[in-house]
Amino acid sequence: MADNVTMTFFGRIRRFVVLLAIAGALLPGGCDEGQVGPAPITVPEYKQMGGADRTRWPDNRIVQMNLTRVGNAELTGEQRIESLRLVKHLSNQQPGILSEADLADLSTLLREPKTPKQLHRDVLLFLLKENYPDLSPFITGQMGDQAGDPELHAAVMAYLGGNAPPQMLSGVVRSWAREREITGPNEANFRKAVERISQKPWDETLLAELNSRSFDAKGEALQILRARLGIEALRKKLLNLHPETEEMQAVQAFAEQFDYLPTSREELITTTLIYRARRNMLPDASRMSLDWTKSYGYAFDIRDFHLLSRLARDPLRNNLKRTQIVLEIGQALKTRKHVAHLPETAGTDYKENFWLQVDKLTMADLWNLYLLNEMLSRPRVQTSLRLMSDGDLADVRSAWGGLVFYLNGQAEATLYPPDSNTGTDDLVYPPTKRLLLDGRDSLCRFIGHFEQVDNASRAGPTAAELTDASIYDYYGLILTRLDKNSFCAHYYTPEGLVISLGKFPLR
Repeated sequence: MADNVTMTFFGRIRRFVVLLAIAGALLPGGCDEGQVGPAPITVPEYKQMGGADRTRWPDNRIVQMNLTRVGNAELTGEQRIESLRLVKHLSNQQPGILSEADLADLSTLLREPKTPKQLHRDVLLFLLKENYPDLSPFITGQMGDQAGDPELHAAVMAYLGGNAPPQMLSGVVRSWAREREITGPNEANFRKAVERISQKPWDETLLAELNSRSFDAKGEALQILRARLGIEALRKKLLNLHPETEEMQAVQAFAEQFDYLPTSREELITTTLIYRARRNMLPDASRMSLDWTKSYGYAFDIRDFHLLSRLARDPLRNNLKRTQIVLEIGQALKTRKHVAHLPETAGTDYKENFWLQVDKLTMADLWNLYLLNEMLSRPRVQTSLRLMSDGDLADVRSAWGGLVFYLNGQAEATLYPPDSNTGTDDLVYPPTKRLLLDGRDSLCRFIGHFEQVDNASRAGPTAAELTDASIYDYYGLILTRLDKNSFCAHYYTPEGLVISLGKFPLR
């Protein structure tokens, strides 16, 4: 491709040599060529041209020469941008001065990997405003990176309203889902783009694609519909569809039995996987979820399915009331020393004390804390954690971690080796694909801060760990070594709540 670009623009250069020779031969015999300036290569130079200059350098020749400069990789990026500005200036003055071939030549710079970043941006912006076709490969992949460039983002939105081809639908939907406000300035353009692609109303299009086997932005489509139609209206529309895919069967099952709709791509994936693997457990989990809703105003989340489904089938577990479970957790935590967690993002109102945050904790949070407290208090677990902490201390490549499951009536931790293909960083636990898959049906993820023996300064989740839990919708548990014979534990939620479970011995 680079060779093609080079040949195209060297062809232009040869053509201009011929044009210049012809222009010189046609000059009147009495004309003093020394009084005629060179062709302008910037907008200010063009505006300062005298009459003789304009005679020798008509606008179409100036455009062609500066297009050649734009494509000349031997010039600096700023020199090429200055010539592009002059081309844009003349195009604005004389619509139609640029041919389709001229625009096609410019578009080759978007495919050239050596094109300077700013020049690439300016060429793309110019072609968008010129309504040049076939720009979809250059905008769908980077639509999410335009938030810091309002001019380019606005041009893309305007372009999509009239030029979005069918293959752009997924990219348009993904970008639309990233919009922060549903009444923002780009809303009308997104709706228009979707409707132009499908020749149907935007909401009908997204509903149909949700039920399609080939569409690969279903989570984002669901997020858009939920925000704009409302949960109840969307729920009715979804339940009226004849399901063509397993994803739609899963969405309908959880909408009907749990009054729940996924809010993101991650939640849709989890909902589908649980429906596939645990379909027979839905009725039991639904009954317990409904009981929590009636008694405590609980709102079901797909990440709670593992807990609900196992509790509902455990004949030895009493269905503790909220006041009872709160008192038991509070009494256990009161007897322990606690190590302060001070995340990089902590503000003056930051709290990690259980009693100061208990009103923000759901029944699922309380049961997680109850079960994790039991687990960490068991001598067998404390012995296993000493082995884990010693192993992590000796391993300088990455942190260690794993998942906690509800097994045989109690919480049990399972160690998952870190991903060995992600480089070396002793402070970060890189999860494997297996952990990410299994974690969709677990109580929580746990990570060790065991890279040194005296590690109290790193107690609790980092800002990056809190962000990851928010993006991927999971509960977390950070275990931090304090000295040779003890560690502390911090539970955290996707909403950013952090609860200290206190200090425990390593046996």
